[in-house]
Amino acid sequence: MALPRLIRSPFAKLTPQTPAEFSRWLAEPLGASILAQQQAVLAEVLPRLPGTRALQCSVGTPPPLLSSCVMPLTWTLSASAGADLQARPSQLPIPPQCLDLVVLHHSLDFEDDPHLLLGQVSRALQPGGALVVIGFQPLSLWGLARLLRRRRSAPWSGRFIRPHRVSDWLQVLACEVDGLEGGEYGLPRARQGRLARLWSRIGRRLWPQHGAFYVLVARKRAAMMRPLRPRFALPEQAPNVIAVPMARWQRRQRPVD
Repeated sequence: MALPRLIRSPFAKLTPQTPAEFSRWLAEPLGASILAQQQAVLAEVLPRLPGTRALQCSVGTPPPLLSSCVMPLTWTLSASAGADLQARPSQLPIPPQCLDLVVLHHSLDFEDDPHLLLGQVSRALQPGGALVVIGFQPLSLWGLARLLRRRRSAPWSGRFIRPHRVSDWLQVLACEVDGLEGGEYGLPRARQGRLARLWSRIGRRLWPQHGAFYVLVARKRAAMMRPLRPRFALPEQAPNVIAVPMARWQRRQRPVD
């Protein structure tokens, strides 16, 4: 019986060219259409999340996703140039509990260790802070097209992690999922013809959470502390109250003739 390897990575590492490939894809007509739909969903979600400090983690050059955010202090983070903070999201150079909002734009799809990334984000969020995860949905027409491709470049080289799996990871990190929204229900085509519009109508009605991408919103639970009594504490003294029967109390309240 063969023994398992001791040093191994649970996720396949991506090539160094992936961030540049994904940035070029977002500039193409198909990627720009997906980005516009994601910005439309965020325009409905971000204004409902109050706070002061927000951070956007992106793959490659950060696109403008926090324009609809109501928080006064916003930053972008990416390993590529063009971001306010140039670093890997899995090595988040942020102090603990200092952010009110973190937006992960396909960071889980293209990160070597998604578990480590979520752990870093949970550490940087303060209790009650919000986390917005944007990723590709594998249970979609785009996920099926990804399986049929022989040569995979970004975005098809991503992992396409299921949102329910991400929800399970967040539960371990004391984060509760508020909801999930999907988008782009047609086939991966740049031109939106009559058939593509028909697929979009059917998808919004029959499988609204199984579009090409999903937007998941979660919140970090606030820690509740309950003081514990010492192990050998003395019993608490009973209150100095004497119970009086109701009938006896009423007799004392009657006026004397």
